[in-house]
Amino acid sequence: MSASAQTGHGPTVVIDTNVVLDLWLFDNPDVALLRRALESGHLHWIACERMFGELPRVLQYAHLQAKLGVHLSPAITPLTKALETMSAQVQGTVQWPLTSHDQVAQGIKACMQQWAKRCEAAPLCHYKCKDPDDQVFVDLAAAHGATLLSKDKAVLKLKNRLARLGSRVLAAQDSRAWLQALELEGLG
Repeated sequence: MSASAQTGHGPTVVIDTNVVLDLWLFDNPDVALLRRALESGHLHWIACERMFGELPRVLQYAHLQAKLGVHLSPAITPLTKALETMSAQVQGTVQWPLTSHDQVAQGIKACMQQWAKRCEAAPLCHYKCKDPDDQVFVDLAAAHGATLLSKDKAVLKLKNRLARLGSRVLAAQDSRAWLQALELEGLG
């Protein structure tokens, strides 16, 4: 792992938007350990401004509206647990309890604000992604020697190429095995 990929906060990761949705909207069990690693500070998640901008746009998609409504019930979800643990500054951006789809979307954006560190956009990587919307994730991972967590087939196809640049590409469902191999303390 390159020196820039290792910080005092653990391995550096870049997380595509679909995985962010799995973390706090869909409660995908494949990424439960990843969520705990992020929330406990065992990973150093980086994102550029374009990534922060993409999440609100994606959360407006019509097919996600019903899923946003799941978080309006009194049931405890990973999103509601996350909102309770985050900093007061970020908590202040979300109305509590969640009573609308917009507030749920604000909560998911607050999770990203809490645990992703903003950084400058990276220069274009030597390797091009077939999906131009995902190039920004590839570029950032390559520039920082980071692990890129994705569900996108076009991104996953770059696994061997990005490895030549010191970056790892992992399917979201493989994050558990990767984190267990890292033996991060306290994740269980």
